[in-house]
Amino acid sequence: MATDIRAKLSNCGVSAQKVRLVIDVVRGRQAVQALDTLKFMPKVAARHVHKLLTSAVANAEENFGLSRDNLVVYEITADEAPT
Repeated sequence: MATDIRAKLSNCGVSAQKVRLVIDVVRGRQAVQALDTLKFMPKVAARHVHKLLTSAVANAEENFGLSRDNLVVYEITADEAPT
């Protein structure tokens, strides 16, 4: 059974182009592996994405009873903010 777990980050303060460089690295990976990768990335956007992914994993564990070892980042996007 596939369940979509969603988390949203608004008003990040980092451009979408810079965030896309980070999310391209973690897309398709296991959630635990993605979190470890983000922890050691030197980019500022990696902190924001790490916080967002941590929130999504916590939501999956608490609200749906899923194990963090079975979670995969299969879709993640960064859109432009209002200017």
